[in-house]
Amino acid sequence: MHVALVVNTAWMEEELATLRCLTVGLIDENVRVSQLVPDTMVGVDSNPFGELLTYRDSAWRLTRRWRLQRQGGVLKEASVDVVHALDGRLWDGALHLAARLDASAVLSAGSSLDIPLARSLLGRGASCRAAVAAGTAPLADQLRSVVDSSVPVEILRTGVHIPAEPITSTSPSEVVCGLISGVGRVDADYDALFEAIRRFIADQPESQFFLDALCDDPHPLWQAVQRFGLLANMSVVPRPLGRRKLLKAANVLIHPQSLHRSRGLTLQAMADGIPVLAREDPWLDYLIHDRTAWLLDTPSPASWHALLHRVAEHDDDCRNLGDSARAWVRQHHPANLYVGQMLDLYRQLTGQSLKFEHAAVV
Repeated sequence: MHVALVVNTAWMEEELATLRCLTVGLIDENVRVSQLVPDTMVGVDSNPFGELLTYRDSAWRLTRRWRLQRQGGVLKEASVDVVHALDGRLWDGALHLAARLDASAVLSAGSSLDIPLARSLLGRGASCRAAVAAGTAPLADQLRSVVDSSVPVEILRTGVHIPAEPITSTSPSEVVCGLISGVGRVDADYDALFEAIRRFIADQPESQFFLDALCDDPHPLWQAVQRFGLLANMSVVPRPLGRRKLLKAANVLIHPQSLHRSRGLTLQAMADGIPVLAREDPWLDYLIHDRTAWLLDTPSPASWHALLHRVAEHDDDCRNLGDSARAWVRQHHPANLYVGQMLDLYRQLTGQSLKFEHAAVV
């Protein structure tokens, strides 16, 4: 089997670890893998595994589709069986490319924004054999209600590497080091968190926070940090891929907003045993209060302030939450399960036989 994994710039910046996990896992299962990636993302931080093809990314759907099509000749000659779009913004291009290659298409869905897209592209079926791989159960339920019945929707939870032991870091009772990751848009949710942090550092002046800037223009974030007087305790981290390394130094991950999309960053924090503080999100079934994260329904400065003090003052609570989250991820999001289920979906679409375990001889 030959699979072409298609990614775009925005997704690859966020989910490089997922691309590596899937690529290496498939190669280990004797699947030939080609990666179709933006030319600007090729370098030391890109994925070195499998065959590499590049295209020039674009924010315009039709332009991106045309540029992906330019690789059709190479992929056809290589006898690609499955074109897998790992982000919703690539679905249209992947469907057209798969139809040209007489191949199957797998469309990964990780955001609530993929639902209207699925209605427009798949509401009356697809031009090729296609299936949708939804990252959470709520997304799968909504997708099934809008796509044609000829297009199967399967739940394939993103896989993450689970270390043998939780990531060790400075004890929260000594100093809090938090990674804040939202949608990058300054709003009332950020204001509530920043006000809580302003109050918190009055008691914990050595605490440090890093802002994961997912936006193209981080200036509004800088201005908000300055407005709340947090410049001495907060840094804004720009978009380049290496920023995910900050997670290893953090002892808490904070999501000030409902993200409405699945993120490998959150799952990896859970796998590492790092406490996650987040706003409730109906699209993300892996956010379970007191089991995988501490969640807030309607965040306020007071509620965020209380959670920050819980992190700083209750090591046992943090450790218990981290252990519980690790157990959840180990059961529902291990990398081998993700790769195996994805491979089964490929085989289902292409008609290749599934592998079965041999019965034990008694």
